[in-house]
Amino acid sequence: MSDSNLMIFTGNANPALAAKVASKLGIPLGKAFVSKFSDGETTVE
Repeated sequence: MSDSNLMIFTGNANPALAAKVASKLGIPLGKAFVSKFSDGETTVE
């Protein structure tokens, strides 16, 4: 599956699970920056 454009991204809930799934599928775990604003809203880049 490594020749596809598929990527897995994770938030803060369970990054270990996302890493295991990506590893089993043989695809990279995408890089994402997840943070919260002071008003509680979440941002993902």
